[in-house]
Order: sequence, then C-alpha cells, then structure tokens
Amino acid sequence: MWAVREAPSFVVYVRFGLFTNKGVARYAPTQMNVMKDACFRIFSALFLVFTALTAFAADIDDALSGMERRYAAADTAAGNFRQIYRAPGMSQEETGVFQLKRPGLMRWEYRTPEEKLFVADGKDCFLYVPLDRQVTTYPLTPADLGRTPFAFLFGGGNIRRDYSASSEMEFKPEFSDTILLRLTPVHDNGEYVFVTLELDAKAFDIRRVIIREQSGNTSEFHLSGVVLNQKMNDRSFQFKPPKGVEVLRIEE
Repeated sequence: MWAVREAPSFVVYVRFGLFTNKGVARYAPTQMNVMKDACFRIFSALFLVFTALTAFAADIDDALSGMERRYAAADTAAGNFRQIYRAPGMSQEETGVFQLKRPGLMRWEYRTPEEKLFVADGKDCFLYVPLDRQVTTYPLTPADLGRTPFAFLFGGGNIRRDYSASSEMEFKPEFSDTILLRLTPVHDNGEYVFVTLELDAKAFDIRRVIIREQSGNTSEFHLSGVVLNQKMNDRSFQFKPPKGVEVLRIEE
C-alpha cells in the first residue's frame, strides 16, 4: 500500500517594510531564507504526492493487466466459495463450490447452511431450493453474464472501457499479500454501484469479490482452492426441474 506522510506544517510571515525602493532591508536575508525553505518544503511535499499518485496509478494498471492475462486464457474455473450477504439488521453466510465454463456456463452448489443449486446453461439460469421444492428460472445469456461482476472470472468484458479503477478506501484486505481495487461502472447498470476485487499481489488470482448493490446491500464472495482450465462436462451445467416442484418463470 502506498502512503504519503504529510509534510510538517509551516507558516511564512511576510512583514510590511522588509523591502524598500533602495534595496533589501537588513532583515531581508533572514526572511528570504525562510521563504526559500518554505518553497523547498512545498516543492518536496508536492513531489512526494505526485510520485505516490503516479506509482499507485501504475500499481492499478499493473494489477488490471495481470488479472486480464490471468483469466483471458482460462476456459474453466472451479473452486470453493464463501458468500456473505449484508443488509440493514441482517448478515447471512453461505458456503459451497462453484464451476464456471466459457462462454457463460455456471454451477454454484450451496451446501451450508441450506442446500441450494444455481445453474446457468448459456440461455437460462435456474435456482433450485430443495427445502422449498421450488425452482426459479429466468433468461441469462453469455451477453447478460458479460455485464455482471463475475465476467472477470471468464476474462470477459472490457474492464478499462466499462469501469473506472481506483483505490479501495472502505474495505480492508482479508488476506495477506493482496491488492484491493474498486471498479465503478462508467455507465449506470441499475444493479450495482461498484465492485471491489481483492487480488493476489503476485499471481493476480481473484481472492475476494465485493458487490455493492444499488439498494446499499452488500454481497461478498471469498474464493479459495480455485483451479483454472480443469476439464468439465457440459452436463454439469444442465438442469431439469425434479418432478413435483413448483417452477416460477421470470421473463425479462
């Protein structure tokens, strides 16, 4: 993390009468030294600020480039997740495993505290809650997925075109040797305000994703044990509602 230590405060007193039309008064050399010292301190402080900001901008650019390289060559990703949902007066945590495959196939198996299954087959997505004996389904194409925060895991989207990158000031790192980036959509998408990514500082793996919704609620995903380019059968991304369950279809 870059930090700039604030320059010591100083005050320059310029008294009337130090300079005359006949030259410099006897106190002028001392005053000139004070002013010279003050100017030097101002320049030094501005130089430190400029250097830090330039270096941090380079850090952001390097992190984005590293992440793009890391996931652009990935056709699949699989691992474990821990999801934390926060809203006023509540906090809910769930865990499970996930599988992702280009160009828009997803499978999220929630295992604790309640079993749930989310599957996207490239055309539609399905959320199955066995305890409720209910399936909710709605359209979700690869193009739709490209507008979601998880497009990063597919190497999709254009981060530099679609987002403004900056340092993350609200959230703190959860892991050691990581970089925090806040990505704010350039255009209002009506769904989320920003996405914060916590990246491994060396490999640029995505360790954590924080999504601030328009409502102010927050969804946070911790990813672990992620393996890229693992062979996957497309049948893992197909879903057929079990007999006897209620199916709710939500159209766009």
